[in-house]
Amino acid sequence: MKITAIHTRVMGVPGRNWIFVFVETDAGITGIGEATTEYQEQAVVAAIEQHFAPLLVGKDPREIERLWQMMYRLYWWRQGVVMTSAMSGIDQALWDIAGKAYGQPVYRLLGGPCRDRVRLYARGDLGLPTMASEAEAAIKEGFTAFKWGYGPTGRPFDEAENIRTAHATAQSIVAAMGDQPLDLMIDCAGLFSLNGAIQMIRGLQGYPILFVEEPVGIDNFNEIERLHQAGLGINLALGERLCTRWAFRELLERCAVDVIQPDICHAGGISELRKIGTMAEVYGVRIAPHNPYGPVALAAAVHVAAAMSNFLILEYCRFSPLFFAVQKQGISVVNGYAELPTAPGLGVELKMELIEQHPYSPLSIRSYFAADGAIPLI
Repeated sequence: MKITAIHTRVMGVPGRNWIFVFVETDAGITGIGEATTEYQEQAVVAAIEQHFAPLLVGKDPREIERLWQMMYRLYWWRQGVVMTSAMSGIDQALWDIAGKAYGQPVYRLLGGPCRDRVRLYARGDLGLPTMASEAEAAIKEGFTAFKWGYGPTGRPFDEAENIRTAHATAQSIVAAMGDQPLDLMIDCAGLFSLNGAIQMIRGLQGYPILFVEEPVGIDNFNEIERLHQAGLGINLALGERLCTRWAFRELLERCAVDVIQPDICHAGGISELRKIGTMAEVYGVRIAPHNPYGPVALAAAVHVAAAMSNFLILEYCRFSPLFFAVQKQGISVVNGYAELPTAPGLGVELKMELIEQHPYSPLSIRSYFAADGAIPLI
């Protein structure tokens, strides 16, 4: 079997441009992957179609590790979210081909399942008036975990106000929960200083917090390590903006977090997520993959999570009805859990005509400014 073509289709949806990757073969099997990356979508598409496609056409798609090493090592400049996201989408598609060729769902090629279903957490995706109402909706849908974001941030940027907002939102969610069990997470997007993060986390003590995500910036690991050493009694998570196992190595060696969050669209795909998970297991660290993208990314992440012993929970993004509409076949979600697919490959197929109806649309840049007009160091 040989690869005959690699191409992409970009589908614009609210807040995202899903980048779907298609790897075609001379055996009539086409693998599907996803390389969605905010703000740098066109660069990722170019990396796939202009750099990696010529490299891989004519190769055997079942030699997944060999092809991964070629994409990573044969170019002088390594790492960087553009190239690793391009690799990630292709890698997912290669595993899809392998599963289809061997007649097995991908998780069985990864050693078989460690669990019977994959726990998901809901987010504040539905456009409801408050996060408390979003949490109530998640409970009604059967979810047992819920994550909310850091916002809205004030203008100008005001850390003290952001802390008060985080505490008030947490209090409102807990009040709305009543006696319903619900694990909570807050995504801080690296907005807090070390002292600000300490103050914010102390205000969450006593609530059912599963983890606090990116409480401080990621430009270096000194602050997250110091925050972890403060012993605040709440799990710290980080990793959506780290690519490949080499980026995670220092974080794990420093014992700076309790949970890591590699993204299957950025970190290196299915192949690399497995290796990152194995590294983390050595340090007693759990994995909660970052996954705010499209249906192919969800499917790929579910397969890895099913076969990963130190998996904790998976992000489930449901803010766009197009997520469901674009799928001919996909992952079944029942009462807050993803059912393990039985179809060969990743078990997801897409409606090409619907993708074509929703072209690429540039995203608005996130922006923060201090009272004096400077950009905060966050």
